[in-house]
Amino acid sequence: MSNYICHDFKTPRTDTSRRLPDTFKAIPVLFYLSLVGAAYFMTMDWLAYKHAQKEKGEAEVRKTAVEEAKKKLDEEKAALDLETARAEALAKWIEGARNIQPISVAIARAMPLEVRLSDLTIERSEQVPSNLALSVRINGGSVSEIGMMETGLSRLQYRSFSPQQSKDGEIIEYRSTLVRQDP
Repeated sequence: MSNYICHDFKTPRTDTSRRLPDTFKAIPVLFYLSLVGAAYFMTMDWLAYKHAQKEKGEAEVRKTAVEEAKKKLDEEKAALDLETARAEALAKWIEGARNIQPISVAIARAMPLEVRLSDLTIERSEQVPSNLALSVRINGGSVSEIGMMETGLSRLQYRSFSPQQSKDGEIIEYRSTLVRQDP
């Protein structure tokens, strides 16, 4: 045997690969550059996030102010709509209120001199302002006076709707709803 105490069991190998090329030395440099770039982009994203949060807060304040202004304008619009509706109802009421004096004159002229009107009431309906409720008490007359009264009212373009009459001695009570006939 040989005098060596330790034997080298390594055999020379020819099938091993070559050393890495020098360009691979750039890999650690690229790694550190990518870490620096990632830190830069993370910082920029964080700053942009904070800026976006600030803008979001400002936008919410503006949104709240706009919603309050819109609510105020809606309340004003509702008040104006209510006032407009009231004005339209008043205009409709006034339009339906024809001059009652010609009706009273037509009824008075239809009565002969010996007949007296003891009570004459003309009321407007709240639901239908153009209709008039007529109530007449004739003292000392007959049914012919009611016919003359209806003729006088028809000249004013009113017609009687659901007329009712009752006679109690010499008093004739006549009730009717006068409806305007528009030509």
